[in-house]
Amino acid sequence: KAVVSTQSTGAVRDVEVWIRRRQRELMPSKLNKFKETLWKLFFYTVAFSYGVSVLWNEPFTWKTALVWVGYPDLTWAVKKSLYYYYLMKGSFYLSLMFSQFMDTKRKDFWEMFLHHIASLILIGGSWLGGCYKIGALVMSVHDISDALLGAAKACVYIKFTLGSNVTFAFFAATFFVGRLVIFPFNILFCAMFEGSAAIKNWPALVPYSTFLIILQILHIYWFTFIVKLFIRIATGDDIDKDNRSDDETPPSSGAEAEKDNKKDN
Repeated sequence: KAVVSTQSTGAVRDVEVWIRRRQRELMPSKLNKFKETLWKLFFYTVAFSYGVSVLWNEPFTWKTALVWVGYPDLTWAVKKSLYYYYLMKGSFYLSLMFSQFMDTKRKDFWEMFLHHIASLILIGGSWLGGCYKIGALVMSVHDISDALLGAAKACVYIKFTLGSNVTFAFFAATFFVGRLVIFPFNILFCAMFEGSAAIKNWPALVPYSTFLIILQILHIYWFTFIVKLFIRIATGDDIDKDNRSDDETPPSSGAEAEKDNKKDN
């Protein structure tokens, strides 16, 4: 009985070692996260710069009521720059819907998936419904904070603490102003109230407003992560880990990993 018990214990131990090793192998490396971050940083920086160049001199950018002048916008009359902006953002969010299943999995995986679906519906719906102007404003208000978030995370991965803290502060400020002030009080208001006042019986009012509200709810949800990070910084902690990321190594993989290796040797 003692021999059988010893053999069983050894077999269980071998299985545990194998499971821990597989966990470590499947965990995303910092290098993979860094590459994902650099790619998104590059895209959002380009998208923001291009969006500013497209919308800066447009009157409706500064007075949202002008969005509905001449509605519906005819496809053939759309400026090529605006068409390329739509093509850029639409193709990017479409790619994210698929690449998200291969990228580093985060705790808000399904919230991000919902965000991509809502974004695609809004982009496609505004294009088909002739609402290009407000659609462009919705896209542009997101880009600057996304670019700064990528910069902050890149600084984390290269362990540039001062850079990560500074860029995170700018990210938090632009997120708050862009998504919790400008988006609800200008763009959402424009769609729900100015649109319904300018266009009687607008058929797309309810579905379009619904998906804009979904985006706003997600903005509030993600802002809770930002507040938590601010608390960490205020208490003297650095931004050394994305709160939304799964751990890079399983909880038991530190000292036990070394023991596992010694055991095999």
